[in-house]
Amino acid sequence: MEPIQWSRWMSVGNDDLDEDHRVLIEIVNRLYTESGQRDPAVIEATLDELIAYTRHHFAAEEACMRESNYPTYAAHKALHDALTRQVERYRDTFLANREGISGEEVFIFCADWLGKHILKEDTRFGEYAMAGESERAVG
Repeated sequence: MEPIQWSRWMSVGNDDLDEDHRVLIEIVNRLYTESGQRDPAVIEATLDELIAYTRHHFAAEEACMRESNYPTYAAHKALHDALTRQVERYRDTFLANREGISGEEVFIFCADWLGKHILKEDTRFGEYAMAGESERAVG
């Protein structure tokens, strides 16, 4: 697996959310490095930062969804909540046994989840939000 690369296909059409996605990718990619896969201090710090930034980003994204009356908001929020719980479980497992989980394992999970989530779920919301803005501009 390679580090996550931002592409224009990941854009949701909201500069703030796109920047948050870039930051999340940067954080997850730290676990791709050798120190991010093997150094307990780097893994712990990265997991803590990932959890904190994910909470920040999800709150902002969910606020945008509520504001635009996104019809699948509840399902999207459930995906966010599930990811947050999984990353917290990784951190808890790591803190209980520093050998019990590797940065590589967390990277693979997060890279897969984040890439799929942005490309599928978040871009779908971006299309909905942009269509709504167009309708409001015309109406």
